[in-house]
Amino acid sequence: MTWLTASIAILASAILAIAVVDAADPAEIEKLKTAVARGDTEAEFQLGRAYFYGNGAAQDDAKAAQLFRQAAGQGHGKAQHNLATMYLQGRGVKKDEAEAFKWFHVAADQKIPQSQDTVGTMFLNGVGVKKDAKEAAKWFQKAADQGFVDAQVHLGRLYYFGDEGVPPNYTDAAKWLTHPAREGNAWAQNALGFMSEHGLGVSVDPKAAADWYRKAAEQGDAKAQSNLGQYYVSGAAADRDPVRAYAWLKLSAEKGEVTARTFLAQWENGITPAQIEEGNRLAEKLRAGKMDFTMPSVSPGQNP
Repeated sequence: MTWLTASIAILASAILAIAVVDAADPAEIEKLKTAVARGDTEAEFQLGRAYFYGNGAAQDDAKAAQLFRQAAGQGHGKAQHNLATMYLQGRGVKKDEAEAFKWFHVAADQKIPQSQDTVGTMFLNGVGVKKDAKEAAKWFQKAADQGFVDAQVHLGRLYYFGDEGVPPNYTDAAKWLTHPAREGNAWAQNALGFMSEHGLGVSVDPKAAADWYRKAAEQGDAKAQSNLGQYYVSGAAADRDPVRAYAWLKLSAEKGEVTARTFLAQWENGITPAQIEEGNRLAEKLRAGKMDFTMPSVSPGQNP
């Protein structure tokens, strides 16, 4: 499976952000230690966070893992999630993907969406557990149903590309990618643009396609920049613009997007040197963020 390029470790590191705490007063750390001595589960979790991040106490992965384990054993869901993360990354404990999966699963059963999403990712990639795309979809959906945007993207991507036991389903892909796209996820925006352009799971809508491509392109997404450039070449007649096409294709090609490089090489032979020069100036403005990205508007009756 190549579309999920981020490693499990990076994903787990990102979702560990649920445990971030502000710098703690050393006096508060002493209070937490006293509470831990009494067997206070929440104090174990909070003190584990302090050691993990070095907030109010010297950073110590081993102590963090020990405290997370104590709280996890008492059913503390976030501690279970963080202990799993430490096993996955090999921080404070010996790296053990199977043990990480076990604890993520336990936390996921407590409806922690970050854990549910990670369980789905591990099933999809066969990390710590046998690969099973159907199980991945099930866990992604549990987190997606709670509004967890990362899981909505993962579920949408799974339906977009399909996998063994999970055939492509563009209608479901569009359903799950719409909210992340509105929230600013560039991959979802580009995918919805492509589906809108080609009528995959949604009605053919060139304007909507261009709008989604532009939103992702503005964030620097190379594929979206390529798609937007191609749209300016062959999209709705009123929107065709050789200069903007060249500029967006150039930005995408500079990032190594193969389709953009190929299309740009062909497109250069079909426009004038003056248009290429203007396109280069526009690309520079886009690169510097000094450009109004809105589509040029053409009123009814005007020539494009």
